Amino acid sequence: MKPETKKRIKIQFLIFIALFLIAEIVLRLFGMKAGTLIDDFGIEDNPQYMQRFVSDEMGINHLYPKAQTLMVGTIINQQGFRGKFDYTKSSMDSIRKNTGRKVVMLIGDSYVEGCCADVMKNSFPDILARGPRYEVMNFGISGTDPVQYELIVRKYLRELMPDIVMVSIYSGNDFLTYDRKPSPGTPLTFPFKKNKWIYAVATNHLSKKLNYSFKTADEAYEFYMEHYTLRGKNRNMFQKALSYSVIISKLYIFVEHKVKLQEWNKMNPGMTVDVDMITYNHVKNIQACCDSVSVPCLFTIIPMPTEGIEGKTLNNKYRNFFREIPYHIPENFTQEDYDGTGVANHFNNTGHKKYAYFLNKLLDSKK
Repeated sequence: MKPETKKRIKIQFLIFIALFLIAEIVLRLFGMKAGTLIDDFGIEDNPQYMQRFVSDEMGINHLYPKAQTLMVGTIINQQGFRGKFDYTKSSMDSIRKNTGRKVVMLIGDSYVEGCCADVMKNSFPDILARGPRYEVMNFGISGTDPVQYELIVRKYLRELMPDIVMVSIYSGNDFLTYDRKPSPGTPLTFPFKKNKWIYAVATNHLSKKLNYSFKTADEAYEFYMEHYTLRGKNRNMFQKALSYSVIISKLYIFVEHKVKLQEWNKMNPGMTVDVDMITYNHVKNIQACCDSVSVPCLFTIIPMPTEGIEGKTLNNKYRNFFREIPYHIPENFTQEDYDGTGVANHFNNTGHKKYAYFLNKLLDSKK
């Protein structure tokens, strides 16, 4: 090899190394972590599980009374939902008799639970309840989905007989991508201190099981360590060495997942799912339950931070999830109404106030 060629190759190699190191630094400055595919999942020797939920005999998630991570101002009733009084038929009848207010059964996820107003009294369920016309039973539980919403209606509707049921569906993560089955006794999410909330259902192609639910928080954490990082107990020295690079570790795990997905698809040919139908079936079942006892049901969508400004065009975007069932979307939301622009972000105080106004106006129109 000519000296000029050797010199050129050496320079090119040094340039590559320099660019690689610069890219590593830049990615770390933007919050990307080495050794893990998911940047909000921290690699810890002793992860601390912070129990926030319990699951009943039907698989309905409730708030854990002794949870240390509840939002400021949270009061939990006997049913394990956020409320200053127990949700019973006698309490509902008393409210109607003594105040003349209509009882609204409000169902949803963390938005409905009240995140992320600075204090609970500034969340849209509380603002709505402070008005003169409606008493709100808050069945919002963080991290849940339409499976939970249907289970709540099936368990509590006939017992409580509200004047109206309102289901608020968050477009960011409430539209189901698989047909989740309830897991009685096991919470749907496992929150960890200063770490990610781990979803209790394993990814099929990684677990090699169909919709497998973790039984404990430790099992969930170990699964994520093994499949979403290069620091798991079963990783070899070579893989652990790669874990110190942001670029290489993420690329390695990404390719690894792609290979396992191809293997899963070969093992399960023809396993195609109409994802629109999954959510629609739960919506339809909720509507049917309400119709069976002649209780009006309203479905509303909470738009993601990046799509609130789309307004009316969202109606077409989500039509397949509802089909013939009416649903309602606010039209005047902007990114300034949220505490960030990510899927996991929530309303700030302004957003909560605007959504409360939207719900109040919608309820008034259904008199």
